[in-house]
Amino acid sequence: MKKFFTVLVIFITQIAQAQETVADFDGNIYNTVTIGNQVWLKENLKSLHYSDGEAIPDVVKYNDSDSLGEIYGCLYTWDAAMRNSTSQGAQGIAPEGWHIPTDAEWKEMENYLGGASVAGGKMKTAGTSQWNSPNTAATNSSGFSALPAGEYDGFYTPHIFRLLNEYAVFWTSTQVTLTKARERYLSYESEESSIYDWYKVMKYSIRCIKDAPTSLDDNIFIPEESGLEQNYPNPFNPSTKIKFSVGQICNLSCTGIHTTLKIYNSLGAEITTLVNEIKSPGTYEVEWDASGFASGIYLCKMECGNFRTSKKMILLR
Repeated sequence: MKKFFTVLVIFITQIAQAQETVADFDGNIYNTVTIGNQVWLKENLKSLHYSDGEAIPDVVKYNDSDSLGEIYGCLYTWDAAMRNSTSQGAQGIAPEGWHIPTDAEWKEMENYLGGASVAGGKMKTAGTSQWNSPNTAATNSSGFSALPAGEYDGFYTPHIFRLLNEYAVFWTSTQVTLTKARERYLSYESEESSIYDWYKVMKYSIRCIKDAPTSLDDNIFIPEESGLEQNYPNPFNPSTKIKFSVGQICNLSCTGIHTTLKIYNSLGAEITTLVNEIKSPGTYEVEWDASGFASGIYLCKMECGNFRTSKKMILLR
């Protein structure tokens, strides 16, 4: 189930940073990449369990090899990946706060990268250490870092692993018929990102996309009832309080929310983390003690789901 939530940010001088890694139930750590307005995993999923600990059925590693699984991730049937849901955007095997991308979400990424006819080259890792030659037009300029994990053919007999180093094949969460769903595939001999509708018993790679909030309020204000010292507008000296609340709507769980606040200097270098990985609804307050920092301009950034905001802070002594 997708998570829907509201985020209310109150800067008394404020806030935040993008989540850089994601963990699944098994403890696998994944890097993330922002492409346009979307946040994707940079690696293929390796999960053997759903986010609540239940074992994923029918999951395999290429040639049943742990070493290949470590590089290329696991391969899943559509039903297993979707956890038997047929709803587009289902969480399925994705970590909390993430879901299986829809056909429309893939199209959004492709369009951002210049269209499906050239997007594949911008998504593939460059070189021929993993992709077969010629790995046409591969630049990985998007940071998506697609690898040719191949597939497990669960439709034709005999059932075999094939296409390693030749094709990257990903399930979408878009069902086409009762027995078929939509996939995306990238080829070593093409720069396209291609669509194919094929049987759900095939086992393909999974890339997850972060849930997007449906309602956000990022107005910057200090309510009278907050009782907080107002350090906004700038400048401030020598500390600032940051109050923010993570709420929920539609009576849905918010346990998958990750809220992060970080401070950067004027050169863009991260200098401190104020909050990392708040996962439950509520109102929170933190204070940045800037007594150890020189006068100047700082940036406080916040991320909660796909919501990002930042505030310039001027420190005077």
